[in-house]
Amino acid sequence: MINSMNKKVTINDIATIANVAKSTVSRYLNGGSVSEHTRLKIDRIVAQYNYTPNTFAQSLKQQKNHTIGVIVPRLDSIAQSDMLRGLDDLNKDDTFLIVNAYQDAKRELAAIEKLHSQNVGGIILLTANLTDEIRDVLKASPLPIVIQGQDEPNFHRVIMDDLAAGKAVGQYIQTLAPKNVLLLNVDTKIDQAVGHDRFVGIKAALAETPHQEIITDFKLDTAKADSYQAMQTDDFDLVIGATDRIVVGAMQSAFALKQHPKFIGFGQSFFSETVSPNLTSFEFNFYETGKQLYRLFLKVRDDKPVDVQRVIMNGHLVVRESTE
Repeated sequence: MINSMNKKVTINDIATIANVAKSTVSRYLNGGSVSEHTRLKIDRIVAQYNYTPNTFAQSLKQQKNHTIGVIVPRLDSIAQSDMLRGLDDLNKDDTFLIVNAYQDAKRELAAIEKLHSQNVGGIILLTANLTDEIRDVLKASPLPIVIQGQDEPNFHRVIMDDLAAGKAVGQYIQTLAPKNVLLLNVDTKIDQAVGHDRFVGIKAALAETPHQEIITDFKLDTAKADSYQAMQTDDFDLVIGATDRIVVGAMQSAFALKQHPKFIGFGQSFFSETVSPNLTSFEFNFYETGKQLYRLFLKVRDDKPVDVQRVIMNGHLVVRESTE
């Protein structure tokens, strides 16, 4: 038991005494949703130990903070740029503080902690892959938080239906009847949804078709070099990339090697209709996704829903010249 005369009680202490999570105590202190039983229990502990919340927690309860931290994994991503446009176009009263995490988990964690220290009124996290450490920090946060990119069950989120996207592309592949396929994927440690979910249906469709999978990254030049190396030693009649940008790198390699495979990408980028041949791509509306992110954030901040909110964004396959 804590001696309240000798030690200032912390949120961690209250959570231990009440046998609840630290995040539950944070919600209680900031007027969030807590069961009546838990609220009464924490009431008694707060009174017993004469606990006084810090001024930041008090300010969160008393007024709405209109500065929102927005963390993005890559500022050079067309998808994320479109989402930021959607966020901003729908916004009227808030100010966005944008931080680039450079697809680095340590930078992402540091960005979350920095935004807390700057007393933002909430966080919108566009994340490629959450680590356990980041999950713990987000769970303990008193701030309204919405994430995009990964289907994390404990957080309010907007996700792209990458599993359905891969299934649709897989069904289309079967109509093409390819003989040898090159898959240009990304490391699942960098992006779980793109590297894994997006390719589940594709790999299922190719179960009896010869194919080679290359792990590249989101940079066009890297994808170009990796695909060039693969195409030098094998002849592919279909190339599928995790994003349109990756596929464009492969198209450049094929052109240099005078090869003519068919190509399929993912995204909704200017690449699709500016490259020749125009690129067949499974397209998501990332601009609308940004709007949905902001709508969900407002709901979480202003309405404080008890249940975790999950918004799914669907897309569609657009067939163009690259598979004709």
